Formats: sequence, structure tokens, C-alpha cells
Amino acid sequence: MSSTEEDLKKLRIQIDSLDENIIDLIQKRAEFASEIGRIKRNSSDPIYRPDRERDVYEKVSGKSKGPLPASVIRAIYREIMSGTIALEHPLEIGYLGPEGSFSHEALRSKFGTTLTSVGMPTIPDVFRSTASGKIDYGVVPVENSTEGQVSSTLDMLLDSDVTIYSELYQRIRFSLLGFETDLTKIKKIYGIRIGNEQCRNWISANLSHAEIIETSSTAMAAKIVSEKKDGAAIASNIAAEIYGLQVIHDGIEDFSGNTTRFLVIGKTECPKTEKDKTSLVFSVPNRTGALYTILQKFHERSINMSKIESRPLKRNLWEYNFFIDFLGHKDDPKIKELLKETEKECSSFKILGSYPLAEQNL
Repeated sequence: MSSTEEDLKKLRIQIDSLDENIIDLIQKRAEFASEIGRIKRNSSDPIYRPDRERDVYEKVSGKSKGPLPASVIRAIYREIMSGTIALEHPLEIGYLGPEGSFSHEALRSKFGTTLTSVGMPTIPDVFRSTASGKIDYGVVPVENSTEGQVSSTLDMLLDSDVTIYSELYQRIRFSLLGFETDLTKIKKIYGIRIGNEQCRNWISANLSHAEIIETSSTAMAAKIVSEKKDGAAIASNIAAEIYGLQVIHDGIEDFSGNTTRFLVIGKTECPKTEKDKTSLVFSVPNRTGALYTILQKFHERSINMSKIESRPLKRNLWEYNFFIDFLGHKDDPKIKELLKETEKECSSFKILGSYPLAEQNL
């Protein structure tokens, strides 16, 4: 045996020994997690805790000294936590399907691959199933960095009996998928409206002759093309793998860094952390300075408002609901006082949830 082979053999023996220790420790960790699950069930404490999840990620990332980057360590722990949550309780998570949609990708980024994921036809279906208790949590898109709000999600947040439990940001990269590689021969493009809009410049420059057909999701677009063997889909590369399509063109979105913010919705509230965000929706009487009065209260208390969106009130013409995100938790004394004062000025008022502030370093 050469010295090189001998050296490799010694290193592999050490790796095998480490693997044994790692497996033993993972299983021991799982035993503790199972005991935590038993205690939670007896106390009605939520099984999934995004505040605890973030705490674990921060700790393991801080302890990671290389050579593997912190992102890899986080991905490993995401799957470990996914598996241990499944041991505590077999959670079911709904998303805008089918499999291979960007909502599905976001779900896997948040919950890992062990928990049961349930694809649904529409965003309202995700809300209704969560509100009824048919599923434990739902994952829905709420806004995109280039196209803005997802109207269906905002409308359902207003009308549905659910709470925003967590949030995450997912980088969105679109590809043109299909069987036909000659763009001049592609007569139909399938895709979800907001996705088509995020690729409008590329479509105009390369497929202006094609008919655009809207679908309920990017994954559904890929599924249709796979079944019809006709046209092309605007979807993800993962959808290409799932539905057996070729990536005709990769990265056709008009802006690099295109990102979608997703919400995790549920029936319970997330415990307070040191870095939280609160979402609120309200309407105000149609009089001069009504909205300014509300915004001034945030300014006076130096509360950072990270988003404001308006949606028409469907029952009254030219009146609006205002959706606001701001930093802080609804149970913070300063914010509690602010919300109490704000509600007095409003025609309608609803706290959508307080939840851990998500990282955006994608």
C-alpha cells in the first residue's frame, strides 16, 4: 500500500469514528426533543417555535469556525430540527401548490423536508385550511421586491381568523421550461401573473409573439407544459426536475436579487423575542388628516415602520384599508399604549400578529 493510500485510510477511519459520534449525539438530541414535545403537549405550548428556531440558528452559526460556512451548518440544523419537530408532533404545513412552486421552496427553507407539506390550489385555500385546523400552519407569499403586494394574501389576512406566526425571505429565480428550445416555435407561455410580470422585459424581447396563459402557480405552469407537451412554463429549476422539463433559459427575471417575502400563518401567537415585527391593518374615517394622525403617533414614539400598503374597502368606494408593518412586539409597553391610542382613531382595527423579525441576508 502506498503512503498516499495509507494516509487516506487513516483519515477515513477518523471520519468513520466521528460519524459514529455524530449519529449518537443527533439521536440523543432527538430524545431530548421528544421529551420536550411530551411536555409541550401537556401544557398546550406550540410545537413549532420560530423564536427558538432563530435562537438555535444564531448559536450554531456563532460557533461555526469553518471550514464549512455558517450557511451550511444552518442547513444541516434545519433538517435536524425538522426531524425532531416531526418526532414531537407530525405537523402538516400547507402551501400554494403543486409541488415545485416557490411557496413549496419557501416551506422547505423554513421547515425542512421531514414535515408533511400539503399543496393547495389557491392562497385562500391555504388560509381556510389553517383557520379550520385542517393543517397546522400555512406558508403564503405576501410581497415581492419588484412587483409589490400579493393582493389575495392581504385580503385573506383581513377576513380570516389566523395570525402571522413567522416570516421569511426567499430569493426568486425564474427559468423558461419546456421541450421546445427554438423560441420562434413557442406559441404559448404558462405562468402565474406576478411571475409573468417579473419577467415582462425578457418576454417582450424574446417571446413577444407568444400567448401568455395565467396559471394558479409556477409549479402548475410546469405541470401543464409537462402534460400537454406544448408551450413553455415560467417556473423554477426545481419544477423542471420534478416535471421532467428542460431548462430552456435560466434567470429570465428582469431584476437580479428578486426576492419574495413569505408569511407563516397559524392559530397561535409566537412568544416575544428581542427582535420582533408587528403587522396591523386598519381603516380611518374619510376626513382630512386622519391617516396623518395615525402615522404621527408612530413618529412621536420613534417606532420604525417598515411597510405601509393600501387596499380598497370593497364596501365603500374610494376608502381604504392600510396594512402596516413596524418593528417591535404588540406586548411591548410603549407599543401597547400606541396601539390602544391608534384603535380609538380608526373605523376598523386588527392586529395581524407579532413575530420574530426575519434575516434578509440571502
